[in-house]
Amino acid sequence: MDSIYVFCCCVVGLVTMLSYPSKCDLEAEPTCLSRFDYDYKMLQKLVSLEQTIKNLKDSLAESKNKIEELSKEVIDSGSVYIRWGRNECQDNAEVIYKGFTAGKKWNDKGSGSDTICLPEDPSWLNYSTSSYPRGTVYGTEINIDEPSGVFENKVNDQDLPCVACHIKKSSMIMVPGRSHCHTGWTLEYAGYLMTAYNDHHGPHNHVCVDHHPDFVHGGKADHNEHILYLTISKCGSLPCPPYANDRELACVVCSK
Repeated sequence: MDSIYVFCCCVVGLVTMLSYPSKCDLEAEPTCLSRFDYDYKMLQKLVSLEQTIKNLKDSLAESKNKIEELSKEVIDSGSVYIRWGRNECQDNAEVIYKGFTAGKKWNDKGSGSDTICLPEDPSWLNYSTSSYPRGTVYGTEINIDEPSGVFENKVNDQDLPCVACHIKKSSMIMVPGRSHCHTGWTLEYAGYLMTAYNDHHGPHNHVCVDHHPDFVHGGKADHNEHILYLTISKCGSLPCPPYANDRELACVVCSK
């Protein structure tokens, strides 16, 4: 009778064990009621882990595609720069518009301090011809009335054109004090750093005027309005070397 009792208890225990597989903890090392239960739970964990890895791979691939799309959009959008003193862009650039270099009159106390590129085909909103207070803008000419030989051709009193250029590169920079671009950058054009005479009223920004400038047709008269001069370096707080006293500064526009 004792043997039959033990046997019945074992059968009941086995049935009970198989009826409650949830007693195995998936979050920790499985504590199972049988080897079958242990293998089953381990298989579940492996399947779950494989699915997680697959989801991560899919997410990574999706993120990579988005980054590539955004990078392509940035490259396609490109960059814009003004080529001062020319009416044509480089062969690798698209002309947005051609125009005239312009700015405030040299002895005006007010008006804008920047040099701008006015398009050759202006359009208007509402306007008047009144004498009410207004800012003013004038065409630009170069003032180099000396045999410096910095420019290859005679440029004194010549009116300057300009052109807005679009290039399919994401970065642009104008580097003053350089005649060529730094490593890894592509030259768009080289020129001379120009601004207002240091004894004239008000500030001007610095612009990089192409070292082979074009000129506005018929623009030879000495109007003395918005005037650009070469810019020289001065030793002191500016270390010499590498700079040199009273030397005209070059400039470059570079892309990448």
